[in-house]
Amino acid sequence: MRQLPHLAEIAENTPGLHVVGLYAQVQPLADIERVLTKYNVKFPNAMDSFWDAGYEAPQLPQVWIVGVEGKIIFKGGSGYDEILEKELAKVKYPGLGRSDFHKDLEPAAKAYGAGNYAEAYKLAEAVYDDTEDDKAEEDAEYIIERIDDRIGTLSVRAETAEVMKDYQYAIRCWTELLKYKGMEDAAEAPERLKKLTESEAIKKELAARHELLKVMMDLDVVYQNVDDTDAAKVAEFRKKCIAEYEKFAKENAGTGAGDRAADLVKTFKDLLPKEEEKPAEPPKEAPKDK
Repeated sequence: MRQLPHLAEIAENTPGLHVVGLYAQVQPLADIERVLTKYNVKFPNAMDSFWDAGYEAPQLPQVWIVGVEGKIIFKGGSGYDEILEKELAKVKYPGLGRSDFHKDLEPAAKAYGAGNYAEAYKLAEAVYDDTEDDKAEEDAEYIIERIDDRIGTLSVRAETAEVMKDYQYAIRCWTELLKYKGMEDAAEAPERLKKLTESEAIKKELAARHELLKVMMDLDVVYQNVDDTDAAKVAEFRKKCIAEYEKFAKENAGTGAGDRAADLVKTFKDLLPKEEEKPAEPPKEAPKDK
């Protein structure tokens, strides 16, 4: 926790750096949120996906730095500042994925790195239309395609998230698309975002999703006191999970979180030992008349 203020600061103020927290302990959600609020942590924190991410943490805290080439270049609990600074020095145009461009494309690359995507697109398109230099044309096309691909990816993810009732993710995608103001393909972002954030039904969905996460993490806390070598105790805990998720699914029927809880009910029921079928007793013969 002592490192959180520093991480929050560099995440907020360092162009080209993306920070994601992976929570790996077991406490109630309210306690975790209290700490994140205290240290003004705004970067994303995965509360229930640490082990799925495939990272190993023999001790906590643990920091990984994924370099500009997509490879892990550091793993440890401290002493990462110098390595981070060296890697960030390689980032000339944040988000563009390259640092070398034809001189005619440098203004477009700089605009992209500054987050002025519409201007970057316009500058790159102008060079692409007028140049006779193959390298300049290739670099202009790279910037144009980078912007088009990013808008397309965000739009598809936002649309899919809405269909799947993952409105929190949809809101993040539409919010990101606001940065592409002036681009025709991103023109619907403000209205779509407004619709999501002002809808009472979606506010209910978001509240239900948050409440489900709270239930899941509370059950994780309970499980810490379960003797997992005792089959009966484990079965008892799983029955508790079924009861909690059934209650949640009933109270939040029709929401994505309610559907997720119903899926968890099925998952935990499948984990319970099957009752052995007792052989059917033969029918009793009617007493014979004397």
